Amino acid sequence: MYRIVHNPQTGLYRIERRGLLGWAFVVHPETRDYLDFDDVEAARDWLCQHSRPGDQRARRWQVVHDCDG
Repeated sequence: MYRIVHNPQTGLYRIERRGLLGWAFVVHPETRDYLDFDDVEAARDWLCQHSRPGDQRARRWQVVHDCDG
């Protein structure tokens, strides 16, 4: 399960994945850096390509989109 979150202070969007211990930011598999996006459309495209049908989707990072809605 994935979700898009936004930090209004930096203007960045990130993808979070839900695991056994809660939500964690998704990292690039080679660099291990967080995946940052400048706009919600790019983050949504990544999320929709990597989520499965039926996946469900504040702290400082606010949830802004899911693929179920």
